Amino acid sequence: AAPPAAAQDARIAAARADPCAALFGRQTDQRLPIAFFSDFNCPNCRVLDAILLDYDASHPGTIRIIRHELPLLGAASTIASQAVLAADRQGGYQAMHDRLMRTRMVTDLKFVVVIADAAGLDGQRLVTDMQTQEIASALNMSKAIASVFGFYGTPSTVIGRSVFMGAIPAADVAQIIETELEALPMACSRG
Repeated sequence: AAPPAAAQDARIAAARADPCAALFGRQTDQRLPIAFFSDFNCPNCRVLDAILLDYDASHPGTIRIIRHELPLLGAASTIASQAVLAADRQGGYQAMHDRLMRTRMVTDLKFVVVIADAAGLDGQRLVTDMQTQEIASALNMSKAIASVFGFYGTPSTVIGRSVFMGAIPAADVAQIIETELEALPMACSRG
């Protein structure tokens, strides 16, 4: 395996080579992609997350939120990010995400098991999966993408071609989305 620095350099190079794929993945529909870099212990991330979810609920089929876990605020942030990515392996990303957004400073893995079990997931498997190289690579990829775009904090957001850091009012988010929808199809929205 490549040394950690070389592996991270390769991730950064991949993000630079195809920033659209790095941010948005491969898109198969015409919804507006939104890349959202967040930290579970960031209060402004909670605000912007709610704004994006409210917009999505009131405009179904319009946007596609792609979440990038960017744990910058310590061990609790890392554990929460690992937990939600591990939950995704069991099809429980959203349930675990929603629960962790309401919980501050999760550092006890026994508590993670309880949360996962309550969400209908296999908590023991989730904790085991949290330690996998796949989860570590996903977090490192988000860190690499963030470095390419100069995101040094959370929340950091890319809506179509518009980029901003921090939480902004719901009306401003809606205006950016409407402006970007008018620009569809854009280069990144074609799979």
